[in-house]
Amino acid sequence: MQAQKKSRAIKKLKFTFITFLLIFQSNYSQIENEVKKTNTTDSIKKVSLDPLYFVLGTLSDYMGRFEYVEREKQIDRYYPYEMPVVDFLTKYIKTELNIDVDTIFEKSNHSKMYSDKFSKTLNSFYGVNDKLLNEMFKTINQKYSFLAGVYYRYGDKLDTSIYKIQLANSPKHQNCYEFLKQVGCENIFYQYLRNIPAQFILYFEPTDELKKYLEYIESERIILEKSYHNQIYDMMEGSISRKKLNKDIRKTKIKEVNKIKIIFKR
Repeated sequence: MQAQKKSRAIKKLKFTFITFLLIFQSNYSQIENEVKKTNTTDSIKKVSLDPLYFVLGTLSDYMGRFEYVEREKQIDRYYPYEMPVVDFLTKYIKTELNIDVDTIFEKSNHSKMYSDKFSKTLNSFYGVNDKLLNEMFKTINQKYSFLAGVYYRYGDKLDTSIYKIQLANSPKHQNCYEFLKQVGCENIFYQYLRNIPAQFILYFEPTDELKKYLEYIESERIILEKSYHNQIYDMMEGSISRKKLNKDIRKTKIKEVNKIKIIFKR
């Protein structure tokens, strides 16, 4: 009788111990996940974009900064699919710099953004031949912020480690290349395509710190990317399904990233 009681007691103790372990593991996993979430959130919060340099990074400079942008009052011009950029920057400039901008929308859905005061500030970053002055970038945070701005409007995330910036007839590809090196990016592949317009492409693996800045603006970049794909789909006028278009885009991106991975391993 006592042996049976003892056996039942041992079984009960084992059950209690196993239950405790399961509860502990469950709670530990929850805690671990919360820690990961907290760390991720903290890492994002630690990103302190310099708003002036971020906006500077978004500026177009096709054939030079002032080839298609009025020097006196204009901030920039935007293609129809870049409406998300216009919306985002309008709010961002107001919130971060307390500057109101005026935007004119044309019948073609192209748009032009203006601010007398802000355009003069932005113009001060350009020197001889209207090229961006590297000496205006004093801190690493300014370079991070600028690169994040360029990436937002002209970048792509090919996979978790390889990013891309593609500029058309733009002299600031030189600034981008130098800044990527200066902030510590070891793997950078520069490609020049003699197309019309000429394309300057920078593939790179960002440092952990730079990656925080790029990820900070990633959700907005994805919105812009979707808008661009929608424009392509509309231009094709039903000659291809949206599903097929998205599949082709993914295939192209996979081929592209595989090519760059091979180059970076050399």
